[in-house]
Amino acid sequence: METSSRAPALHQVGDWLGVGVANLVNLFNPSVVIFGGMLHDVFLGAAAQIRSRTNISTLPASRKNLRLRVSALGDDAVLVGAAEPGFSALLADPLAILADAPEEQPAPTSPE
Repeated sequence: METSSRAPALHQVGDWLGVGVANLVNLFNPSVVIFGGMLHDVFLGAAAQIRSRTNISTLPASRKNLRLRVSALGDDAVLVGAAEPGFSALLADPLAILADAPEEQPAPTSPE
């Protein structure tokens, strides 16, 4: 795909993403919207269009303290989010998990 054909497509995606973000901001009034996963790169490529559409379509009170950011995890955001439930007990109380773990038995030695 040529660069010249990418710009209009990215502009259109940014415009629609800005409309979607504006709707969510108007409903939930968050102070930060974080773009992660596949939206990380989309935001970086269309940030101006997303910000413009968000500024046009949000209520002034909701827009006042709104910050649009990208996730530091980038493409790994989905993987980290999926792994979190599996590790939640360990992260909540690591000592309890270690106390419940069976003791290691020494490996059997072969008779010589």
